Amino acid sequence: MSGLAAILLRDGLEVSGCDAQLNDLTDDLKKQGATIYQGHDPAHLEGVDLVVATTAITDGEPELVEARRRNLPTLRRVHLLGEILSKGYSLGVTGSHGKTTTSAMLASIFLEAGTDPTVILGAKLPAMGGNARYGRGKYRIAEVDESDPWFQHLALDVAVVMNLEPDHVGTPTDQRPNYHPDFSSLKEAVRSFARNAQRVVYNAEWPGLDELIQHPNRVSFGLERGDCHARNLHLLPLSGRFEVVWRGQPLGTVELGVPGQHNVVDALAAITVALLEGLPFSAMQKALGDFRGAHRRFERLGEIRGAWVVDDYAHNPTKVRSVLEAAKGTGRRVRAVFQPHRYLRTAQLWAELAGALGLADETLVLEVYSAGEQPIPGVSGRMIADRLIADGHPARFLSWSEALDYLEKNLGSGDLVLTIGAGDVWKLGKELLERAQERV
Repeated sequence: MSGLAAILLRDGLEVSGCDAQLNDLTDDLKKQGATIYQGHDPAHLEGVDLVVATTAITDGEPELVEARRRNLPTLRRVHLLGEILSKGYSLGVTGSHGKTTTSAMLASIFLEAGTDPTVILGAKLPAMGGNARYGRGKYRIAEVDESDPWFQHLALDVAVVMNLEPDHVGTPTDQRPNYHPDFSSLKEAVRSFARNAQRVVYNAEWPGLDELIQHPNRVSFGLERGDCHARNLHLLPLSGRFEVVWRGQPLGTVELGVPGQHNVVDALAAITVALLEGLPFSAMQKALGDFRGAHRRFERLGEIRGAWVVDDYAHNPTKVRSVLEAAKGTGRRVRAVFQPHRYLRTAQLWAELAGALGLADETLVLEVYSAGEQPIPGVSGRMIADRLIADGHPARFLSWSEALDYLEKNLGSGDLVLTIGAGDVWKLGKELLERAQERV
């Protein structure tokens, strides 16, 4: 929502908005001229001509009820995204994971190539100074959130599908507006998303995607197979190196500025799109070599007594496993601090999350970050910690303050503290660094 607001402000429109909690993104919007309110109130509609809401906001929310009473046009977030993308040549990236990084890599490449793109991401990108960029070139690049069932109706010039897992799906007894009814519905939504695009770029190695995406103008990528794939891959502690093969022809070597095999896959997706658009390979090499990740994607926050403090947004089992593999690749002792995100996701995936967290040398599990959901009886972070312990992995279920105290007392040189989750767990790493600074 903040990225869309930033683009509208640059388009010269008056923008106001509200949220239950304010943060650095809303502060940035204020500086750009937006009117920001904390909390929800129908009084915010005075002088408003159009209302935009995320899918997570129910139709019964008082502001939306009042907007309908006043006959104010009301859009969902993805509808506005579609309007913005339709004003240029649109490139949209979706998938269960990797879409933020892939979109950020795309933005970096297209910026390096001098195309002056408009960009809307789900995280801040240092090279852009935020999560959105207003450009005057023809390209419009966006991260497309598959959790919003309306995403399937977007009509893009190029649709990128990274992968697909049963995340953001409800249950027969628990349906939510920002969840798909079931995995079959999510798969059908992805099929529609691809069908509505002029061209589709997809991961040839992801199970089921080759069959799901039947499009007359599709192009594939993958680590080892696809129209664009890697050769001579070397994963290094904080980077990666690989040769790009495009339709059977080797193009050259890419030195990737972020670690992990999952980032190589994301880079191959971005490279595929850039090659299709005829961008110079040298721009891809330079942009990806300089790429250090989007905000909260294996982001190194600082160091305490020789221990690294790193943060990552991972919140489903595949993401958690990928970031832990990258962390283990550094050769350091990995001490994970995991904050489960949403009660329904935890209820569905707690065992798989425990399986992924078993890669860490030690795991501290916090309580669930609700993200506005009501608690589900019996669902807690303790379930994950108990499973880890039962499987023989060092783990503890701790409160926020207990986790801070434990880490402060037990950190050693060569450790890597990795805060993981889509909630506010990143603040714990910041607090840990602040405590260490106060003691200097």
